[in-house]
Amino acid sequence: MLRALRHYLKLTPADLATASPDNWQLSVFRIMVLSGLLLVLVICLHSSWQAWQLGAYHIIAITSGFYLALLLLLRRSKPALGFSAVGFLLLVVCAGLAIVLLNPDFEMAKLGIVFLYALPTIALMFFPLRVMVGLMLLNFIPFAFLLYNQPLPALFDFSISLPSTHAYLHGLIFLFFNLCLPLASARIIRTIQRHSSELQQTHKQLSQSHDFYAELFENNGEATVLCASNGRIIKANTKACLWLGIEADNHGYLSQVLIPEQDTPGSAFWLAQDLPCIARNQPGRHLQLKHMVRTRQHHHVLQLQDVTAMHQLKLQLDQQHQNVWHLYDRLTCLPKASFFRKQADERLSKAQPWPFQLCVIIRLCHIKTLNQQFGYEFGSQVLQQFASQCRQSLRPDALLGRLRGVKFGLLLPVQPEPLSPAQQAEAMYQQLPETLMIGSQQVQLRYQLGFCLSEGTADAATLLEQCEIALEQADNNVPIVQFAPEQAAELQQTYALANALQDAIRQRQLQLFLQPKVNGEGQIKAFEALCRWQHQGQWIAPDLFIELALQHGCIKALSQLVLEMTIDILAQWQQQRWFYPIAINLAGPELLDDSFFAHLLAQSAFYPWLTKRLQLEITETHFATQQAALHTRLRALSQYGFSIAIDDFGTGHASLSQLVDMPADTLKIDRRFIAAIPHHRQQVKVLHTTLQLARALNLTTVAEGVETDIQRKFLAKLGFPLMQGYLFGRPAPASHWHEQLERQQPTLHEVSRLSAVESDVAG
Repeated sequence: MLRALRHYLKLTPADLATASPDNWQLSVFRIMVLSGLLLVLVICLHSSWQAWQLGAYHIIAITSGFYLALLLLLRRSKPALGFSAVGFLLLVVCAGLAIVLLNPDFEMAKLGIVFLYALPTIALMFFPLRVMVGLMLLNFIPFAFLLYNQPLPALFDFSISLPSTHAYLHGLIFLFFNLCLPLASARIIRTIQRHSSELQQTHKQLSQSHDFYAELFENNGEATVLCASNGRIIKANTKACLWLGIEADNHGYLSQVLIPEQDTPGSAFWLAQDLPCIARNQPGRHLQLKHMVRTRQHHHVLQLQDVTAMHQLKLQLDQQHQNVWHLYDRLTCLPKASFFRKQADERLSKAQPWPFQLCVIIRLCHIKTLNQQFGYEFGSQVLQQFASQCRQSLRPDALLGRLRGVKFGLLLPVQPEPLSPAQQAEAMYQQLPETLMIGSQQVQLRYQLGFCLSEGTADAATLLEQCEIALEQADNNVPIVQFAPEQAAELQQTYALANALQDAIRQRQLQLFLQPKVNGEGQIKAFEALCRWQHQGQWIAPDLFIELALQHGCIKALSQLVLEMTIDILAQWQQQRWFYPIAINLAGPELLDDSFFAHLLAQSAFYPWLTKRLQLEITETHFATQQAALHTRLRALSQYGFSIAIDDFGTGHASLSQLVDMPADTLKIDRRFIAAIPHHRQQVKVLHTTLQLARALNLTTVAEGVETDIQRKFLAKLGFPLMQGYLFGRPAPASHWHEQLERQQPTLHEVSRLSAVESDVAG
């Protein structure tokens, strides 16, 4: 009975979930009319009984007429709600007038006027605002009648007065204003509250999507502008704002910030392709404008390329002293590498009072990080100020030049005594500027030096080559390294191996091995992809060739190859309906590369299932050292649907605050914490605490390096959901696991269960 009543009154969850006016207006009308009918039923029956005893049959007729009219309106409410609402307003007006005109007691008649005051509230629920305003104005007539405080003359020769009329009228008004109208208003307010919550949730989701696409817009590697069809700049990323000389929150119009260098048909010059322009706010900056796409909202996406360097070079070629600029670096005004070698050879060939020359290559560290954090213009200013201060701090007879990038060459006359070459290099190192002020930002500089001492008839090219060899051995712990002959042979082998690695990557000669991840019972739930390289019949250690890839700038190509091979395997498994996720390891720098990041997103768009099947593992060390730069990219990937795992957890330097804030759903506990269990009590406590912390943060944990059954049972009892190690299977080619998966031939029920497990693992 109660369920049927809720369905009739439109109070079911489905009815409350819709914001359709027809739905809630019908609900409000039925609540108000039905509650009124039920509440005044006793009054109608009792008044009719009294009227029957007194022979006032006209009262019975009037009361019954009103009651039957309400029943008719209630019945017609669904097919003709507007008609029923108008009829209800008319019944309220008739009821109020009947009380006023047919009641000889003037004080009682006033209650009919009070009854008319409900008309604007009722009209607001079903009709436009102007109807409510009209009824409000109309109510001034009965209000004036009350202020006049004089009864109307008797217009009819009968009345509706009964002995209990006072109780009937007050009860009717009480029930109408205290129950019927509040119940109807409560239904409206409930709908508003429910949909207010839904709007807040929708706004939150839209905000997250906006943040994600804002990240893509901001970090696509190009200066990008979004403008309206009239040329008003809607949004510009940081690089575009810098080049156009505009503020992030005050853009203006394209015609106010760009001057086309050539005439274009029409006023919308931004629709042209490859249009050279000049920035109004930075007259020296020349930009190439490209119209990329027009959106559905009739907005335009534009890209800018800074061609200032090319423009200046063109002007320099037309000048009489153009040869000078071929010899000097435009950014630092130092000799370029070729001119530096020429000057150094001239100095080395001449007899001087200084019998020895100290040749040094200075490398500035972390300039790439500064470029990523503050922009390339900021990094250029660092190089400019370094070159200026370095010239001032060195002796006048020192020869300084820019070799390439962040490497600078130095030739300094020295005496071998009383200080050794290493001591003199250390003294020169101390003269380099420690800090620079770029605007309001203080920059701490770090250097790595490779040096050698000129002997015999060595030329500048040979000395610089020896310095390069020494520089390869320098790191943050040993920043100054002197050349030794044995370093050349070692470096030659390293270079040969690095070149072979680059060739292997280009020719796709690397292999992809898979290692399973299992649960406590040993059932395979996922895999990890591990890259293997066989060179000249020997397997090269993964740590060695990955470090080579990082040092020689081919880590992006390596990771992209691993990504493509993994996608090929997942695509094959998708056709076989094998829903096992595969994790790939990322070193970190490739995620900061815009082209790799865009390629990863493009693959996920081409394969909609990829975000559920591919997990991205990044070591804790890389996350901690590059947390500021990686966090934004990882957050975007996580919002896009990818599962993020922190590999080798416990060996890096991530703080608890970073652990809470990192956009990851999986922790892989390093094997060194597993090797000592169950005998090492402190290690067990660390594992137990880490597992509790992961559960509190809703993170999945994977134990690496499980090699014995005792370790498996102990970790399963401890509560680790996934394990990985030689006990369950060594890394093997994908074909090996294909054969095992084909033998298993999971049923549909098992496939569904694997999908559910895969969802848990992928986050």
